[in-house]
Amino acid sequence: MSTRTLQDAFDDDRENDDRIEEITEELEMLKEELKECKQKEKEIAKELKKLKIDLIEEKKIEWIESDLNGWREYVEKNEYTDPAKYHMYFYDGSCRQEGYYKGVCELNETDTKHFISHFNDYFYYGSPNHQDVNHPNHDGSECYLAFGGGSAHVKSFEWG
Repeated sequence: MSTRTLQDAFDDDRENDDRIEEITEELEMLKEELKECKQKEKEIAKELKKLKIDLIEEKKIEWIESDLNGWREYVEKNEYTDPAKYHMYFYDGSCRQEGYYKGVCELNETDTKHFISHFNDYFYYGSPNHQDVNHPNHDGSECYLAFGGGSAHVKSFEWG
């Protein structure tokens, strides 16, 4: 092993200073990127809040617990303005809910698509269950499993 020279120490010092400068620049860039990501996170949170539709919470529809006679009376009175469907929600072989959603026919296209895609959620949870289905650990909701496995189902009827 050879003895280190003064020049070796100068070279090491210069190399170390260069690395410190490089790391400092990288840290500054990373701090700026982190700041931008945190701002983007706030913007995405606002967007998510806006996009998460809950028709019941927004009072666009209302669940009316009813028997068939109550539903018939409602539909006869509102035949042309709200021909609501009657729904019977079954879970584990027994009927858990009977009634209709008032206001579904007044929904715009976006809300109608949402209602159709989250129909089972409104029965199972009482509201939509917004989930990131593309998340690597997503394996389906309890509602998805219950309806997919046959433990839960909804029978719907139209008047007339």
